Amino acid sequence: MSHFGVLSYKGTGHLNPLIALSRQLMARGHRVTFFQKPDLEARVRQHGLEFSPIGAPSAWPGENGRAFGQHKALSGIAALRYGMRRTVGDMEMFLREAPAALIHAGVDTLIMDEITLSGPTLAEMLRLPYFVVSTSVPHNFGWTAPRRIREPSSWFPNVRNELLQVSVLRMRGPVRWRLDDYRRQAGLGSIREIETAFPELAHITQLPQCMDFPRSMLPPNFYYTGPFVDQAARPSVKFPWDRLDGRPVVYASLGTARNSEPAIFNLVAEACNGLNVQLVISLGGRRNPKMFDGLPGKPLVVGEAPQLELLKKVEIVITHGGLNTALETLMQGKPMIVIPKAFDQPAVAARLKWLRAAEVLQVKRLSAKQIRWALAKVLNDPSYRNAAREMQARIRSSRGLERAADVIEESLERFAGGNGSR
Repeated sequence: MSHFGVLSYKGTGHLNPLIALSRQLMARGHRVTFFQKPDLEARVRQHGLEFSPIGAPSAWPGENGRAFGQHKALSGIAALRYGMRRTVGDMEMFLREAPAALIHAGVDTLIMDEITLSGPTLAEMLRLPYFVVSTSVPHNFGWTAPRRIREPSSWFPNVRNELLQVSVLRMRGPVRWRLDDYRRQAGLGSIREIETAFPELAHITQLPQCMDFPRSMLPPNFYYTGPFVDQAARPSVKFPWDRLDGRPVVYASLGTARNSEPAIFNLVAEACNGLNVQLVISLGGRRNPKMFDGLPGKPLVVGEAPQLELLKKVEIVITHGGLNTALETLMQGKPMIVIPKAFDQPAVAARLKWLRAAEVLQVKRLSAKQIRWALAKVLNDPSYRNAAREMQARIRSSRGLERAADVIEESLERFAGGNGSR
């Protein structure tokens, strides 16, 4: 059996699927240890997984005290520079701290989120076989979307988004320069050469193939699987089920990492007011529900919701377009209204629109009238529900979690059969 070391980027959207995959591997007799910042330890250990902290809390750039509070007031170029410094700082923290921790733990194989930029370099330094996992749309597919879907913006957001794609997703510019400096000191070549010098055994994505655009060429070690969903891995969340009054439920959830401004929830409530629906709003654990007292129509507002259970009862979901929520909604055969804002969200929204399982609205032009129109269209046109149900059957049959674990075990067997050669 293998001892897997999991390198994950901070954030619920990336951590939940990796915890689910790790539990699947542990159930098959493997040992799994997470290597992450200290404040995630309790959350990981509650699932029976091992944990090794990387650095002290004060060592994480921007995570503590005055520096963390000050960055929220930044805007424009200053905010962009801060984000780049923090990305580089997090990467260098792993490069400094993780090698000794991995050696001490006795890890023999690495599993890394695609956004863990230091991961392939750590694997090459320690000569460990490794797997790359895309918890969202893979970076090499791109996160662009048609103009009618992505948020219309001024020149600066366009520049910011392009720099994000170039620096982080395509590993060019300042991030790559700093990483290559470290690699030279370790006696390694440029990160651009790693695909031939020390490639991953497999690149796995939880994006199902049936949800992706047609593609003619993919690397031989690339695998579509399906959602990494594990009900038992979700924390128990209290929910006032007795307050559901029997009307069709509209569930609005705009994510955990970048909750949209409260004004959007007000527009959603205004749109639902007067319709024969009950609106349930989940704040993703980021805001106090009391902030939303007095919303039109008196929707049920909770700090967090037991999403997997609640999705079974809803008629339609209003979402930001995060892949986890999109996949979990499709697994229940429910259509969506998607209001994408940033990062991978427009790319996910474009796929849902293409599948006719959702209507997509632009946040910059958002109004209660527009949301109400989309609600009426999706609720009254059976083609949206039919498309969602078709995807439900295809996604469930993919057995994403089991398939991902199979790919990992089979790839390791081939690697061992070749005496560890690539």
